[in-house]
Formats: sequence, structure tokens, C-alpha cells
Amino acid sequence: MSPREAAGGDHMKRLIILAALAVPVASHALVLNANQTSNNGTGGIFMDLTPTTSDLLVSGFDTMFGSAAGSAVQIQVYTRPGTYVGFQGSNVGWTLLETANAVSNGTLTMAGISLTNSIYLTAGQTTGVYLHSITTGGGIRYFGTGTTSNTNFANADLALFSAHSRTGAVAFAGTMFTPRALTGNVYYTAVPEPATMAALGIGVAAMLRRRRRA
Repeated sequence: MSPREAAGGDHMKRLIILAALAVPVASHALVLNANQTSNNGTGGIFMDLTPTTSDLLVSGFDTMFGSAAGSAVQIQVYTRPGTYVGFQGSNVGWTLLETANAVSNGTLTMAGISLTNSIYLTAGQTTGVYLHSITTGGGIRYFGTGTTSNTNFANADLALFSAHSRTGAVAFAGTMFTPRALTGNVYYTAVPEPATMAALGIGVAAMLRRRRRA
């Protein structure tokens, strides 16, 4: 290979890398904030997530746990198509996405829950999510309120409704309470639209054809 060909190949690689970077794929997470202070119970918390205009990938959550700072916690992450309301008493129709690991920062400080398997949210469609700690003494803390003012949250991308919890270390068991809402944050990224991905493919193909003709 001549020096000119080698230089051309390096240039082509740089073009392809730059084109790939131009697609907005999970570069940095966006955040939907819910209640930032817990004041009630431990166990599990339900929520509905509904994207407004584009598909989203949920990569994790922040919340508070009932155990001491530094304690390991395991959280079962369940999802179901449609609202969770009316389906809090049984795992029928729910999918156990994964059991995530977290470390408590105590009852007054948020701790992160990072998902290995992101939750795919389709624009305009509601997905029910249930986060339940199976660690005895390390249940999820939530916000208890007598009104609906702390159960609905939204930004330009995502709407969140959360109004039910269950106590105990067994998912879908224990006592259900309402209104009880998520304390924490939802981390997500936008899914590139098919037209964007197609444009990337066309652009790369065109660069390759030009390179061959040269």
C-alpha cells in the first residue's frame, strides 16, 4: 500500500467515525426528577412512564433506601406494557427485566440504580415499572402524600405517574399503600429515529463509493 493510499484509508476511517458520532445515541443521559425527599415506608414502588414525542431508553434510577449507608441492596426491576394500575397484586403480565445491584447512601441521600438492560419506552405508549428491593431492611423509601400533587411529573420528553407502593421484601406481597410516589430520578436517552439512522447509512455508503472511484 502506498503512503497516499494509507493516508486516504485513515481519512476514510475518520469520516466514518465522525459520521457515527453525529448520531445522538446515548451520549449523555437526560433526567426526569420526581420527589427529591422521602418521608415514608420501605419496600417497592410502582410507576408509569410515557414518552411524549420519541422513543426513549431508561438506563437507571436514583432513589433512597431504608438501610445504612454502604449497605448492598438488590432491586428487582419489573416492566409491563400499559399502566401498572390494577396490576399491583400479582406478577402475572409482568416481566422481570433484571435484578440490579446498588449501594445505599442512607435514608436521606439518593443512591443510583444502574440497569444492565435498558427499558425501551415507545413514544405515546405507557410502560409500567415496578422497583422492589429484595434486601431485608434495605427497602426502597418513597414519598407519602395525601394529594395528587406529588404523583405526576413531566418534562419535554417524558411523563411519570407514581401513586402506589408495597411493603416487605417479597415483590407483589406485603401491604399496598396509596398515594405513595417515587422519590428520585429517572435517567434516559433518546433513541435515534429510523430516518436518522438511514441517513447515516446513506452518507457512509456514498463516502465508500467516492473512495472506490478515487
